[in-house]
Amino acid sequence: PSILEDPDGDGDPRNDDTDNDNIPNYSDVDDDNDGVLTIDEGGDDGDPTNDFNDPDNPTLPDYLNPNYPNN
Repeated sequence: PSILEDPDGDGDPRNDDTDNDNIPNYSDVDDDNDGVLTIDEGGDDGDPTNDFNDPDNPTLPDYLNPNYPNN
C-alpha cells in the first residue's frame, strides 16, 4: 500500500516527497512528476517497485525517480 512507501527508510512515509511538490508520495498520484501516473508505471510486469533503470540512482525505483522517464 502507498502508506508503506518509505524511500528514505526512516520509518516515516509522511516526509517522503521525491518530486518536491509538497505532497507526500503516499498521497501523490504522480510520485516523480514525470506525467505518468504512479498507478500506470511498472514496466512489463506491472510492479513499479522492482524497476531500477537509472545508473546514477540505482536504489531508487523508477516510479519515484524524478530524473528517470517512465513509460
